[in-house]
Amino acid sequence: MSTNYEILSSDITRNRRLSAKKVYVVNAEVRVRKNVRLVIEDGVTILIQNGYYPKSQLKRSALIFDQGSMLRGQRFYIKACNEKYRQVKNADNGGVWFLGNFCKASKDTVSVKINRKIPPSSFKAEMISMHYLGRRDPERETSRTLAVNDDIDGISILGVGPDEWNISEIRSHYSGDDGFDVTNSHIKLDRIKVVTPTEDGLNLSSSRVEVRRSLILEVTKTKYTDRDIFDFETDDGASYLEIAQHCHVDIRGVFGDELVLSSKDLPKPKRNGDAPYQFKGVTRKAAALIYSINLD
Repeated sequence: MSTNYEILSSDITRNRRLSAKKVYVVNAEVRVRKNVRLVIEDGVTILIQNGYYPKSQLKRSALIFDQGSMLRGQRFYIKACNEKYRQVKNADNGGVWFLGNFCKASKDTVSVKINRKIPPSSFKAEMISMHYLGRRDPERETSRTLAVNDDIDGISILGVGPDEWNISEIRSHYSGDDGFDVTNSHIKLDRIKVVTPTEDGLNLSSSRVEVRRSLILEVTKTKYTDRDIFDFETDDGASYLEIAQHCHVDIRGVFGDELVLSSKDLPKPKRNGDAPYQFKGVTRKAAALIYSINLD
């Protein structure tokens, strides 16, 4: 039985629903505009096409939820594909972006500013599972492949506040750069799972992330260097990861530099910045806090 594809090649400017009976292909920079509600049915698959796309800010196809946009979803999947719409195990796209109206933020040519004339964003979903999103640093950059000054994360959250974010679970598999990147935001989730990102597992830039039930970060050794479980930046203020009491934690890799761990359950990382770190268990005694106040 042939797959029923629908191409998404322009901005979504009216409320619409994505049906589980179709597979949707993003082959451009597609934005969900302000005051627009995108409903995604349970089980939907969205494909983002790999390759150079000159009309995009990111020079890659991407799905971007603008300030003031709305997502209503259950459990759905976003994966990379080639020009024939076949799923591929290679990250060379612009990934997924959520832009809020909570705080000023900027990254990879994409930026947001607080605008009281625009309503807050509203992102609600049970689970989003992402596979091979983002873009690696090319081995040989040319004028044709040139995109931004750096690689692109699998999922990027800019300027999103706790009242704008109600996505319970994020899964990020084999991202082109960091698995989960949060900039100048404050969000809460039940579950985060990051598996084998090209670079860091969880990157926070002047942000606060709260995890209630499960935190899984598999950042074990690969051929890529400078690759940590956590990377916290503090350009516009401190970064904090709060892990609730009774949360299941499974983290593996290099812990990360210049970070403070406050926990009665998780062991202290070794002073050697490249030493492997591993913990699998539950925060039984108390909540845990990982933070950086003024050091990247």
